[in-house]
Amino acid sequence: MWFTTSWDDGHPLDLRLAELLARHGMGATFYCPLRNLEGRPVMAATQLRGLDAAFEIGGHTLDHAYASRMPGHQWAAQVRDGKSALEDILGHEVAGFCYPGGKHDPLSRAIVVESGFRYARTTENLRLCLGHDAWALPTTVQLFDHRRITLLGNLLKGGNWSRRMGPAAIMVSAGSLQHRLAALLDEAQRVGGVLHLWGHSWELDAFGLWDLADSVLRQVAERVPPERRLRNCDLPRLLAAA
Repeated sequence: MWFTTSWDDGHPLDLRLAELLARHGMGATFYCPLRNLEGRPVMAATQLRGLDAAFEIGGHTLDHAYASRMPGHQWAAQVRDGKSALEDILGHEVAGFCYPGGKHDPLSRAIVVESGFRYARTTENLRLCLGHDAWALPTTVQLFDHRRITLLGNLLKGGNWSRRMGPAAIMVSAGSLQHRLAALLDEAQRVGGVLHLWGHSWELDAFGLWDLADSVLRQVAERVPPERRLRNCDLPRLLAAA
């Protein structure tokens, strides 16, 4: 199996998360806007450069803007200006993008492609594979204790039910979130799949999930060799080889 992890919104608590990831030998991708219209703080330029020294940083629009809430020309400006601002800060190309709120459609996807990103991540959950589209990469699970009705709603809206039923059955089963995540890791190893864990550092803090994150990453480190712990930018290569 392969393991990858990604974290959205560019919150300053990403720096605490980066220390945890480094302690367990994990590569990771952080998707960072330059501002956040929802009012949450974002990392300063010096913090972004420090994080970039050890992890991948991807685009998340300029202002954490949702494609579904604006016309195409405004979305294009958000995507392109966010990319160029990050590249100015970091001094190199930014290859990856994550759709804020997971909101995307063929037009918003096309704008991401035309803006020069080489891949994009969605918030589609409950997948242990890479799908078929490098600009609509799915995930497996968010590190957050969603209600089972929320997970079932995600399953019904997202389609691809034959590929998602196994992970969905695990995540709606009885037991603690830690128990279900361990079972999901077992399933990923059984099928030789890609386990993509994602989330928000501010959520880990707000809901007291730091110890759980530490435990999950420790289990991954024990069972997944370093060469199979990936950043999101490594996923298109796997997809092309599939």
